[in-house]
Parts: sequence; structure tokens; C-alpha cells
Amino acid sequence: MWFVNFVRFTVFTVAGLAIRKSWNWLVSDIEPFPGSKEFDRELLDAEKRYKHLKYKKEEYNETIRKIR
Repeated sequence: MWFVNFVRFTVFTVAGLAIRKSWNWLVSDIEPFPGSKEFDRELLDAEKRYKHLKYKKEEYNETIRKIR
């Protein structure tokens, strides 16, 4: 009887992990709706990245101009 319980425990554990991983994979690619907190957070992160990269590019361009 203990063997049946062990197999049942193992099967349910593996199935639970597989379902959780597949659900996270499905849900992670969904874009948030405009106006939601998640959308605002992603928008602010994208704007920060854009400004940072723009600043780094301007610094690079100034350095190249000084060298030439």
C-alpha cells in the first residue's frame, strides 16, 4: 500500500510542477492593457532604457568627434 501512495505522491508532484511551469510560460507573454499598473510600469521602464541609451549614444558621438 505504501508503494501506491508513493507513486501517487510522485505523479501529483510532477504533474503540479509541469502545470505550473506551462501556465507561467503561457501567461508571461501577454501584454498588459493600457491604463493598468503593469502597463504603466513597463512604459516607465522602456522610457528609462530609451533615455539611458540615448544619453550613452550622445556621449559616444561627442567622444568620436573629439578624436577625429
